Amino acid sequence: MTAYLLDTNVISCILKKQEEAYLRIKSKLQTVLNQNATILVSPIVFYEIKRGLYHKKAEKQLAFFEQFVSCFDWCDLNKTTWDRGAKLWANCRKRGRPTDKDVGIDKDVLIAAQAKEHNAVVVTNNIRHFQYLGVNYESW
Repeated sequence: MTAYLLDTNVISCILKKQEEAYLRIKSKLQTVLNQNATILVSPIVFYEIKRGLYHKKAEKQLAFFEQFVSCFDWCDLNKTTWDRGAKLWANCRKRGRPTDKDVGIDKDVLIAAQAKEHNAVVVTNNIRHFQYLGVNYESW
């Protein structure tokens, strides 16, 4: 059974219901769920989405988001994840990728560490954020 970890930008597309991206992601999500795939929710992604919705006072989107993520599996950050993330960051840094100049690199490293821990595919629309992190990724 395949597991997928949804990145923040993918969930944002769902919440904003951006026509083309929304329909594509919704279709792919339905397909993988019909194949008994596991969808994982990272606390990092959860935090990023919630803080933005709270800031915008987007009550309807907050309610939808809570309902949406309640259907999926929560994957906590534990000591193993933090250690894996630190090693991943250090190894990438030795190779010159990624750098602190890259926006959101720490969160992406932690999302990648979680994906590795759960043998999951990162679903993102920002492939360049994950291409050097040694994880499987897809753009829906």
